Amino acid sequence: MSCHTENTFAELLETHLKKHLFIFVLLCSFYLRHSAQSLIVGIPSADVAEKGHLEMTHETQINYWQQPLKWNSFNFFCYGVNQSMELTFVLNNLDNRGSQNRAVGIGFKKYIPFTIAGAESRIYGGGNLMFNAITGKPGVWFYSAFAQRIPVVNTRLTAGITYGQSQVFGFRNLTEGGKSIRVPNNQFCFMAAFEQPITKHFSIIADWYSGDHDLAMFIPALQYEWQHHTFITGYKIPNRADGYNAIILEYMITLK
Repeated sequence: MSCHTENTFAELLETHLKKHLFIFVLLCSFYLRHSAQSLIVGIPSADVAEKGHLEMTHETQINYWQQPLKWNSFNFFCYGVNQSMELTFVLNNLDNRGSQNRAVGIGFKKYIPFTIAGAESRIYGGGNLMFNAITGKPGVWFYSAFAQRIPVVNTRLTAGITYGQSQVFGFRNLTEGGKSIRVPNNQFCFMAAFEQPITKHFSIIADWYSGDHDLAMFIPALQYEWQHHTFITGYKIPNRADGYNAIILEYMITLK
């Protein structure tokens, strides 16, 4: 890795952190309390932020062993409206390559609880109205899923469907008339996840999107929860042949 690449990445990361530091400083002045993770790793989970609580999550994806260095980030803010619904704000694709697919979105997620054979079950769904931060062009992202606990071992399995447009799933390159054109990669696809608590604070988790879009990947990960903090480290394995593997680092803080 060249010094120039290292400096460029460091400068970008420093600028990004400075821009958002005041938000964290302001919000951290409130009382902190733990709540459930609103994402598993990459897909929405069956949990929502507790009523009156704000969850802030930052996810970094980094590949430093291939050149040029690749870094991308996703940022999620979730506010609990009641015990089963949250409002969401997302900021996607801040990276070191000047992505033209940076996007912001606002939306919600809600679940309906019930039991099957005495075990916790949930149907949940949500949606976001997305905007490309460069062009201002709007799009949508919807999802719906079913999550089921397995008694005794407490494993939770999740399966569902989702639809996203270019503001979430990116673009694909096609050849038309001998020319390469870039078209929105709007897709319906499946999503699935596995959550296995090992101790009170430690879990093994994994999730997956089908398809060949920007979020189409399998991510196995380890999760550690401590008071109002959640830490996740995992490894991204893309579905697409032209995708790149990456280390996943995720941090969530819960505030009231």
